[in-house]
Amino acid sequence: MITIDLSGPFVTYSILATLGILGWIWGFRYIVSLGLLTTIAYVVSVQGGNFIVDLINRTYSNLPRLAAFLTGGSTADVAPLGPIIPENLEAPLLLRVLLFIALVAIGIGYSFPWKGKPLGGWGGKRPLRILGALTGLYTAVLLTSAVSIFWREFAPTVEVSPTVATALNSLPTWTGIIPSTITAFVITLLIVTVIRFNRVWAVDGGGGGGGGGGGGGPKK
Repeated sequence: MITIDLSGPFVTYSILATLGILGWIWGFRYIVSLGLLTTIAYVVSVQGGNFIVDLINRTYSNLPRLAAFLTGGSTADVAPLGPIIPENLEAPLLLRVLLFIALVAIGIGYSFPWKGKPLGGWGGKRPLRILGALTGLYTAVLLTSAVSIFWREFAPTVEVSPTVATALNSLPTWTGIIPSTITAFVITLLIVTVIRFNRVWAVDGGGGGGGGGGGGGPKK
């Protein structure tokens, strides 16, 4: 009987392998959007902490004063509203998680700026597949780190099965390497854009040919 130890690196390696293989099959063009949106989601929702929550609450609280200012009234006489997002542990954290999921979902569902299908298969277009695999691994690192950090914040307030808890507890946060990893990804995108624009970023498909010239009139 085969026993899988979920407390070890099995779950982490499975996520890395899955997205790495997916990046190889899809190719760079059709997974880079997932990498970009995951990066934005991580910076805003994970590294940014409660910045988005505080921004929403401050904006909502100051709406009466903004209305008074626009209508020429006195802002000093207007009391601010209470926070729209409760100041407890669960609500801001849930908003951050939902924002993260929404941004990642956009990256999965919309492979901008190209239209078409992933490469498919295993062979051909090796540079695109290598870059795709690396982007998949990079995305897996961010996703694993985000899930791990969110879980550590959620764990005191939720109850899950011991198996799920063991698997989630096994995920590393990788906070020590995340900044340099994101920097390396951005630098890679810049380099690819500069030196391989036509081969990597250009849309597949050839252009049409030109038309022929007209004939001359009869000689006199």
